[in-house]
Amino acid sequence: MIHIAEGKIDLVQKFVEAYHATQDLIDNKDISGATTKYNELLDIYKEIAASKLDPMHKELAYDQLVKVYNSIQNPPKASIHATTHIIAAAVLLVLFSFMVFFKPTVFGAVTAEPKVVQDVNWAFVEPESRSLHLEAVPKSLSITGKVDGNGFVRVYAVTPEARMLVFDNDLAKVNRDGTFASACVKTCNQDFGTQDITLDIEVQNAALTIYSVEYRK
Repeated sequence: MIHIAEGKIDLVQKFVEAYHATQDLIDNKDISGATTKYNELLDIYKEIAASKLDPMHKELAYDQLVKVYNSIQNPPKASIHATTHIIAAAVLLVLFSFMVFFKPTVFGAVTAEPKVVQDVNWAFVEPESRSLHLEAVPKSLSITGKVDGNGFVRVYAVTPEARMLVFDNDLAKVNRDGTFASACVKTCNQDFGTQDITLDIEVQNAALTIYSVEYRK
């Protein structure tokens, strides 16, 4: 057990160091260097996404990844003192560490329960929206399916209150044959408050097949 925990901490440490280095480059207005470092950060995130870390940890890493991406797309006009990012990175590492060693319930996570699998077998080759009625109000949402082609695919879960990213083929663990299982980004732990959800599909130069939708009651 200790060996596994230490391995998780090492992976988190890699992510935090890459995050800090990328932010430093952004602050120094080295957008080219930051973009290169971002790709390294993205690779580490994919390791986290494919690991056995709790979904909460993966969501935290994804949030930081998005912040860095947005900073590269819209560089800050004034540099933030380096100490700020050192503190931010340290806090991020401590938060990750506590989440690895303590039970998810300490941080308000929903404890793991058996998932309900709802087969849909939907195929998409262009942007489209599909209505989804579940048997119960979901507290998580993931999809299993396949991506064909080298374009991009994104799936959003939409309710009257929110639009949340479920799947992104640049972020998810996609096998060499294009298949993926139980993929979720922002919906791994999310109380939707309704049984009726719309899936917004964004597809470009690719095809997506959703075999099933999985959720916890």
